[in-house]
Amino acid sequence: MPVIHFDQTVCGDWSAATGREWLETNGLGGFASSTLAGLNTRRYHGLLVAATAPPVGRLVLLSKLEETLIIDSQRFDLSANQYAGEIYPHGYEYLIGFRLDPFPTFTYEVAGVRLEKSVLMIHGENSTLIEYRVQKLGTEWRVARLLQAAEVVFELKLSRAQ
Repeated sequence: MPVIHFDQTVCGDWSAATGREWLETNGLGGFASSTLAGLNTRRYHGLLVAATAPPVGRLVLLSKLEETLIIDSQRFDLSANQYAGEIYPHGYEYLIGFRLDPFPTFTYEVAGVRLEKSVLMIHGENSTLIEYRVQKLGTEWRVARLLQAAEVVFELKLSRAQ
């Protein structure tokens, strides 16, 4: 059994899936992180947050991926975004499982097709590797990158010991 595991009751529930976060690090101060639903709810969420001047200098280089599975000419969007009063698309509804074993791994099931996505960072590099495994041959898969070059500012507050 993986150390951390959530099933469809958590992953398919918007409130529960956006209330839980995952984190993958690279040993340099860089990281990848988001919610289970794939919605970036914090300014430092992203799939590649590079450490440019540790400990506080970080740059979000890859915000997220918009992933679409195409089965028999029908599109299934697996991502999730929140706009004013609206959530679109609802990809978290296809998320049947999440596990941290040892990397964040997401399992989706759409129209009888199972897709597994793992996110890992290469130790000692500002690089993120995303591996997809699709169960059905001939399934089309599209990924759009949402790039960003925004500095993440962390404030350090130091106080003098009395």
